[in-house]
Amino acid sequence: MTEQTSQPTKPRLRTGVALLTVVLYLVFSIVAALFARIFLGGSDASSAGRAIDSVIGSGMVANLVVMAGLLFVSIWVFRESRHDIFFERKPFGLSRRYYLFPLIWFGVALFALTQVDFAAYSVRDLLLVVVATLAIAVNEEIVTRGTLLVGLRNSGVTEWLAWLITVVVFAALHLVNVLGGGNLSIVFIVVTGGTLLYVSRRVSGNLFVPIGLHAFYDTAFYLLTGKYAEGASLPGHVLDIQLASFLVLLVASILFWIFGRKLLRQETTGWPAN
Repeated sequence: MTEQTSQPTKPRLRTGVALLTVVLYLVFSIVAALFARIFLGGSDASSAGRAIDSVIGSGMVANLVVMAGLLFVSIWVFRESRHDIFFERKPFGLSRRYYLFPLIWFGVALFALTQVDFAAYSVRDLLLVVVATLAIAVNEEIVTRGTLLVGLRNSGVTEWLAWLITVVVFAALHLVNVLGGGNLSIVFIVVTGGTLLYVSRRVSGNLFVPIGLHAFYDTAFYLLTGKYAEGASLPGHVLDIQLASFLVLLVASILFWIFGRKLLRQETTGWPAN
């Protein structure tokens, strides 16, 4: 009597499905934003309003709706991969220098936060900004460094290519901000940020650290620029802080690209090599 060995089933979350999730996320985000604006009375910010109003108004409601949908998808629809979405499979040996990259991200955000004029905001404003940025961070991290990264790994994509694709997709998602009147420079900023947030997932072993770092960074910079009128030119000192922050993150990313190749060559322990 021959003994039959059962072949492990391939996880549903693979490259094609992961990329489809990215597209659906983008479409659903746009639709949710439009519906939120319609049912909440139109645009939140005008030429005389504060830039922060669009973040804590209908945009926040739309992001919370999208977040609920993404949590359902990542926890239930992709339940066979949900642990992988939120956690690395096994710890692995790393040089301590890799921990500098998320610390640089945190340091830049902390410095920006110290330059915020908190007197310009009410306690309600501050709480709403925290909620809004947390929703944004959860959404973008689950989509890029969660489902997309795991889908690529499940398909046997090499780690360096998986990192590159997640960075490109992360930047591409922010093109919507440019089409909505935002500055094109945001795309270059998120390219550097995407790299450092990827490293933070690898060194921490989970998705919650990049979510926290992402939300903290967004909170600092939304508050830094949020008191000024929508569409108005920012004061010179604010632009200087933005430029200096970008340059620091750019240098950190370049250093990773030069010295961090070992992290990209080292496949996550426990993943199939197919």
